[in-house]
Amino acid sequence: MIAGAGVWASAQTEKKPYPIFTLEQYANMMKTAGRNFGGVTVSVSKGEWETAKEQLTRTREQIAITVTFWKDNKKEDALRMLRTTLNKMDELDVALSAEKVNAEQARDLARQINAACQACHQVYRDQDPATKAFRLKPGSVG
Repeated sequence: MIAGAGVWASAQTEKKPYPIFTLEQYANMMKTAGRNFGGVTVSVSKGEWETAKEQLTRTREQIAITVTFWKDNKKEDALRMLRTTLNKMDELDVALSAEKVNAEQARDLARQINAACQACHQVYRDQDPATKAFRLKPGSVG
């Protein structure tokens, strides 16, 4: 009985590898995040602050998860761009949480987030000439 408990305890303390974030998962996450951020920009342009905040929260959750993909592929530049994007999203979240939202500030931060996303897209994304679907540039990750 004691020997069995020792084996069980040993199995419980073994370090389990974190799950791998596949290219397919990454692509699906980015598509969903893109749609959600599109909703953020529409809501910000209409002054629908609560809706913008909800969509921003979901977008940030989705984008943040991709850190695993970039770490797995050892892409420090992508991680830096991701951190910049997340920081700008946090700034917009604070702006949208104000008692009286500054509309111009919210629009400007949304533009800055879009620019941060586009900076990464310029390095890592292209469009398939046949299907017109967006994808990671061939050879850009391992």
